[in-house]
Amino acid sequence: MTRAVAAVLLALLAPAFALAGEPSQDELKKKKEEVLKDAFLKKAPWNLDYDKALAEAKKTGKPVFAYFSRSYAP
Repeated sequence: MTRAVAAVLLALLAPAFALAGEPSQDELKKKKEEVLKDAFLKKAPWNLDYDKALAEAKKTGKPVFAYFSRSYAP
């Protein structure tokens, strides 16, 4: 097998190997629920809808403080 053929096969198969270890939607939802229980989220009223938060910020003139996490995103 030539290096070029091996490189093409690796490029084609790499996504399949990467997807094999991804958690299920149920596991991701459980992780999200766990994150939402963190104490820092209870110290202020958080808006979990980004578009609504932007609209509220525009209406009130206040900045948006955002917390982004990929730990539970699909």
